[in-house]
Amino acid sequence: MDRSQCLNADWYAIGLEDGARGRALERLGEHRRACAQYNVTPDTARYVAGRNDGLKSFCTYERGFSEGRAGNNYVAACPAPGGPAFLAGYNRGRELHELHRRLDDVEREIAGIKSALTKGIADPRGRAEQLERLESLTRESEALQARISQAEQR
Repeated sequence: MDRSQCLNADWYAIGLEDGARGRALERLGEHRRACAQYNVTPDTARYVAGRNDGLKSFCTYERGFSEGRAGNNYVAACPAPGGPAFLAGYNRGRELHELHRRLDDVEREIAGIKSALTKGIADPRGRAEQLERLESLTRESEALQARISQAEQR
């Protein structure tokens, strides 16, 4: 925060914004340090009230799912009663994120093997190993797609 922001701060609004973004309470310490150089002390009570109100919009199942699906790290910022719903959504979203990430890895490896096979692998044993690996990866890809479909329907 710069001098003007510190001097004219609406600490409730700053807390509301931080809460709506799921930021930890430690964020107030960052504001305190930034404003200390201008001899401004945050209004802790107003900030906390705003943050708590902001957390109400952040700490939902839907937002948890969105955060997990995006692969964001879990930040334990949500108190009860929203905390368990957020965490349930986060875990489901994170599961889908990991399944899609693994499927992408498998599909990249399949594409690499297909490319190598198309270019030609002179060694018969190496070719056989790549074909075997391709079959294994294809089965894994199909299984991952099925798991993703099931997870998305839950």
